[in-house]
Amino acid sequence: MCNLTCKKASMLVCGGFIILMFTLYALFFNHGAPEDIMVANKGSQVNPKFKHYHDRDPHKMNELEKEVAEEERRAAQHWDEFIAKNDFVNIGEIYDNCDEKDRVMIGRTIMLPTVHWAGLKGVKSRTFINITLHEELTGGKFFLEVKYNGKDLFARNWELCTLDEDYDDRVVYCPFLAQDYSFVKDRDIPVYLPKGRYQTKGWITDVNDEIVACGFSDFTL
Repeated sequence: MCNLTCKKASMLVCGGFIILMFTLYALFFNHGAPEDIMVANKGSQVNPKFKHYHDRDPHKMNELEKEVAEEERRAAQHWDEFIAKNDFVNIGEIYDNCDEKDRVMIGRTIMLPTVHWAGLKGVKSRTFINITLHEELTGGKFFLEVKYNGKDLFARNWELCTLDEDYDDRVVYCPFLAQDYSFVKDRDIPVYLPKGRYQTKGWITDVNDEIVACGFSDFTL
């Protein structure tokens, strides 16, 4: 039988464990108020999150490179105005391919406050995409790579046509005809992710392994 001293010791151990767990949560997993997270992820022109081809010195470009840069600049300006008009917090950019020397912006990803299960306040991402498919897209794959504080964390790929079939807000239905499309997609940013910087790269390929779209995100929790 455990005497009174034993019971007190057990209570102290349990209390210490609970305090330790709360301390670890506060240090590594408590992201803070959604408003504070949003402010921390607000980009600036002085230190932008993403580098663009059209930001290069035009004196170091040939005529073809200047034309490509100008096309990218106009597309980026359209999305910049969209972000500024709505006072959105930009955390990602979507392009028609992954090659930074020859790509056009087709979308953005923003961060918004949300309420998770059990009333927990947090943040989510919302992605806007306007894309023109010049050929029918009958299938392919979606690839995702994630870095945490600059180190590789996660890499995986999925079949495109079944990518979001388990979600109520499903937007992927194969085949996609050759035409214009506009998509808006929300994704919760899990509250269990540890605090730190997350950088992602995701891209879609068709059945011939040709890249259809490529996106990058950069945010801090």
